[in-house]
Amino acid sequence: MGFLSWDRTPTEWGIVTLIIGVLALATLPVIDRVMQFADDVEFRYLANAFEGSARNVQMRSALKTQNKQSDIVTVDNVSFRLSPSQHAQAGFPFALEQGAITLMAMSSKDCGELLANFTNQSYWLETDTRPEALKRPQPQIRAVVMLGKEKDSPQPYCRFERPVRTGIWSDDSSEHLTRHIFAYYPVTGRVEVLRENQEL
Repeated sequence: MGFLSWDRTPTEWGIVTLIIGVLALATLPVIDRVMQFADDVEFRYLANAFEGSARNVQMRSALKTQNKQSDIVTVDNVSFRLSPSQHAQAGFPFALEQGAITLMAMSSKDCGELLANFTNQSYWLETDTRPEALKRPQPQIRAVVMLGKEKDSPQPYCRFERPVRTGIWSDDSSEHLTRHIFAYYPVTGRVEVLRENQEL
């Protein structure tokens, strides 16, 4: 007769069930850490994809001679407005052609449109104030335009925020979630990945 034969007493079945339950509970923290690690990797991949796309537009503008105005370049049937060039290097995209005309006029919508075109991710700009019955689930990435901390001439930059998926026991309804954040600086094309607590 095997260990799990059907002719066991209720006490023996209770012990087997208890052992299986303890083993399952012991693996939950490991599964939770794996989920958090996968979420971190996914967000870093998103930031890298965004940076790669911005650099692709910049490189294409440097190589292209046709269909190119002074600050607009068309790549794959989408026209991007570029920041002013520096040191004979082409600028980086800061808006679509229909968006902001100058870098200082860049808005959150411009940042969100870049995100949507570069990564195929949806975005939101502000809190939805419609009645609960009319609300659709919002995309998780929030697009915000920020002003740099340079003293002489602060430059605007894009900031993208998404709540960290904290695993099995997470409560996404909290106002104070840890957020994944990456910032895109259109003057230099640089992307930084940050992680901050309780910030909106």
